[in-house]
Amino acid sequence: MKSRSFGSVISAIVLGLSSASTLSAMEFNEVGHKALGMGGVGVAVKNSPYGLFFNPALLGAKPGTKIGYSIGGAISHKNMFELLNYNLGAISDVNGFNDLLKNNNVNAKFQVALVLQLPETTFGNFAIGYTGSGYAFASFGGYLPSSFNGNINSANLTFDVKSIDITEIPIGYAYKFQTPVGNLSAGIAVKFMNASFGSRSTKFDQNFNKNDLENTVIKDVFKVVNNKDSSFGVDLGVTYAPRENFTIGLVGKNLNTPTFSFGDSQIKVRPQARLGIGYELGKYVTIAADADLTNNDVWNLTNSKLQSQKMGVGVDVDFAFFDIRAGVAKDLRQDNGAILSAGLGLGFIDVAVAFSTQKGEFNGNTIPQYVALQIGGGFVF
Repeated sequence: MKSRSFGSVISAIVLGLSSASTLSAMEFNEVGHKALGMGGVGVAVKNSPYGLFFNPALLGAKPGTKIGYSIGGAISHKNMFELLNYNLGAISDVNGFNDLLKNNNVNAKFQVALVLQLPETTFGNFAIGYTGSGYAFASFGGYLPSSFNGNINSANLTFDVKSIDITEIPIGYAYKFQTPVGNLSAGIAVKFMNASFGSRSTKFDQNFNKNDLENTVIKDVFKVVNNKDSSFGVDLGVTYAPRENFTIGLVGKNLNTPTFSFGDSQIKVRPQARLGIGYELGKYVTIAADADLTNNDVWNLTNSKLQSQKMGVGVDVDFAFFDIRAGVAKDLRQDNGAILSAGLGLGFIDVAVAFSTQKGEFNGNTIPQYVALQIGGGFVF
């Protein structure tokens, strides 16, 4: 009976993915400082307090009380600064400028997360969490006509910004099955989701303030908007540990395709799947790797389709009150190079950073296309 129940979880993940909508608002949501410092991995990392967000089956894979919090953000860009490197008062390379207009963006994210996993009970393992995520997407739109006379003010160019805030309150449950061939854990998380949406568009001309670009986008992350809608999401996950120190994890997130309606606009969060492995080398060292099994459509403001499919590997050396991590990730669907990450923790205070090897140039300075920072902490009892 137990093996049949475990098999039904895997079947539900597969069925949920097969009914995926073609629209999506976000990539796989990697929550917490632990993952950021390890290349974004977490589906099979048992000693992380953020298992509820990555794979609810982890609640049963390693029972016990876990507490975690994190706050941080990330910003990425493509071709945006290259556009602003032009002399907007005298554009001579019209074709090159139009090519950049077709595919340019700046995306910003701010996130707060809290999680509490309760002590193990006879009936299984429970956890509750909270994430508040703010996203802003900016892009220059329009094109310069073939008859362009050199005056950008006469062209119909715009600077468009859209923002979305998503709050999630997941409640998770997992149960561990002990078998002769290893331990199996199955978990589910049901999450209340509330979203708000806003947008604005301004004229892009030669008086556009280059230095205020990132500040404008970041302000929209925190902007309060009136268009709101609620939904709920369902995540299902499994882990299998043929040995105590080796874990394989599989998770399907948003299997019911949560949908938010804002008047004429609608956002569907497409189901996502990720596979992970984790290996504990002794008592203090964990080596882990994750890979997206789905191509996740990322919401953006350009006509081109933006997707994300990440792979990552990381190592964590955790001495309870001292923690050091490192990792590397690669998004197979985006040309931002490798993403390098590291983290350092001292008890309940932890800092993690990540940045891409692919860079852009702005005002003579070279900057990474992606930068992220998380501050947090956690305990596992």
